[in-house]
Amino acid sequence: MPYKGLVRDVTEDEVATYERDGVVRLPGILSLELVAQLGKGVDEALYGQWESPDVKTYDASVTADQLKAAGVPVLSDARAEGIADKGRGRFVSMIGANTINADIREIALHSALPYIAGRLFRASKVNFYDDQTLMKEPSTKEYTAFHTDEPYYHLSGEQVCGMWVSPDVVTEESGAMRYVRGSHRWGTYFKANVFVSQHSIGSLMPEASDEEGQVQLPDIEGDPDKYDILTYASNPGDVIVHHSNLIHGSGPNYRSDLTRRAVSFRYAGDDVRYRFHRSAPPQPHHHYDLKDGDPIDCDQFPVVWTDA
Repeated sequence: MPYKGLVRDVTEDEVATYERDGVVRLPGILSLELVAQLGKGVDEALYGQWESPDVKTYDASVTADQLKAAGVPVLSDARAEGIADKGRGRFVSMIGANTINADIREIALHSALPYIAGRLFRASKVNFYDDQTLMKEPSTKEYTAFHTDEPYYHLSGEQVCGMWVSPDVVTEESGAMRYVRGSHRWGTYFKANVFVSQHSIGSLMPEASDEEGQVQLPDIEGDPDKYDILTYASNPGDVIVHHSNLIHGSGPNYRSDLTRRAVSFRYAGDDVRYRFHRSAPPQPHHHYDLKDGDPIDCDQFPVVWTDA
């Protein structure tokens, strides 16, 4: 296959599933060599020695403790609190690791992932928007609260996705991703939250604010049977792709023997334009000069695949 790391093609059934459900798991689509390269990049980004004025590691476990101390409710459960008492892991993340790690940048720009996005979008070209590296160490008690990605991006359009790729075996017990099937078609735009809590960023952080038309997400964690939730365990080589306005989240890593590492690569297609969102947290590694309605083609958001 002509694309780096591509083991098999995307099927038409998988494209249709993505369009209908807003999410699709593509089993065994990437080579184990590419997955190993990703794992190396994740470890170097989160644990290595590097310097950047624009990129930093965020410890969501520390944020959860700070919010809890301030009286803000944080998602948790008795089992998670129990495992944490025996040796607590951390929930850490990083935005823009491609700017400080060559392996993650190579995969973001030059692997099969842009082609996969183009197939699922039925697009003629694909731009790379950003990446987020995420890790839940063994015995991490923090949830990733249900949320959508749309309010975190300065984008508008239907052809925006996140590609969740893990170098680890991920089980429901270790924090497999959960998706509310079809919620990208609800026609509702939700407030961004702080991941470990259902509270919106705009209610907690002065540098971001909720926008007109955004509403609070329902308490899906508190009433999961009311929603059509897909839980996708995954193996190295799988890719899970979701629409940017699909509701998704994950639970704690209850396992004491498994780390859950992943990178979510964000891509955009033909119909995407720049749109400033007040709800989007600042990203210091973003450097561009765009205004609302502009195509996003630029050095910051390069075209990484075309059907030509």
